[in-house]
Amino acid sequence: VDLCLVILQLLNLPLIKVLHLLTEYLPYNDESTNSTEKYSELETCIAMNSTLLEMKLQVESKDNPTVTQKTITSLINGVTGNKTITSFSLVFIDLQSLSDVTKIP
Repeated sequence: VDLCLVILQLLNLPLIKVLHLLTEYLPYNDESTNSTEKYSELETCIAMNSTLLEMKLQVESKDNPTVTQKTITSLINGVTGNKTITSFSLVFIDLQSLSDVTKIP
């Protein structure tokens, strides 16, 4: 599952005004990890969306933090460029880092 593509598909729903997305764990298995097009598309889609008023995302992940970071950067840049979003919340929990912390003797 590719978080960036999931959000893009949801944002392409007609007349979406509120997007709340909670992912408990998204295993990442996209073959096009180096594709910057999807991140640019996500940023542009959010910035140009004139019906979206609210976005709330909670992401728990332990796969490919670089890709997740690119998605988060695109989300923030898109929201910054949007004139209609009045509420934006993003919670990111890196489960890999948490498991590393619990391994400390």
